Amino acid sequence: FLEFALDEEAAEDLGALFRAMGFAKAGRHRSKDVERFVQGGVNLILNTEKEGFAHSHYLTHGPAVCAIGLWVSDASLQTDRAEALLAPVHHAPVGPGELEIPSIRGVGGSLFYFLDHGDALGRVWEVEFEPVADDTPPAGIERVDHIAQSIPFEELPTWRLYYRTIFDLEPSAQVDVVDPGGLVESQAL
Repeated sequence: FLEFALDEEAAEDLGALFRAMGFAKAGRHRSKDVERFVQGGVNLILNTEKEGFAHSHYLTHGPAVCAIGLWVSDASLQTDRAEALLAPVHHAPVGPGELEIPSIRGVGGSLFYFLDHGDALGRVWEVEFEPVADDTPPAGIERVDHIAQSIPFEELPTWRLYYRTIFDLEPSAQVDVVDPGGLVESQAL
């Protein structure tokens, strides 16, 4: 999943854009101001909470993706591995009826959540969200094929190493992109 931290006005606009792209509103969080939109295997989360991690991220960065959820074979093992490699583990308060989803810090203080199909984590959507009926017709989107993150030039080697060690990703060739604001280095992992 991709979780967006934003205010109500931006959430309304982004929700309308999601629907125009064929995403149906599938649920509302049972205890938080959070909505879930779905198409194929893609889950997009709009978080307008007034406190907690997402709100802090919103105050710092404005409307932005604050978290990325990844399916892994074993969430606990992935978190232990990340912690052993000195990735900062994130611990958040867990409310009633909520799952403790393992997570680590990412670029700009964002989070990576680890989900697996082995236990309750595999049922996160039914455990934490009330279903919502929405007949928005899908547009054929099945999955997210890549995610781009902007990283300050001086931090690029650190984050490249982070992604290589934590997620076992291999870098492709680096490409220089000419931008009106200056030269941008781009590298897919």
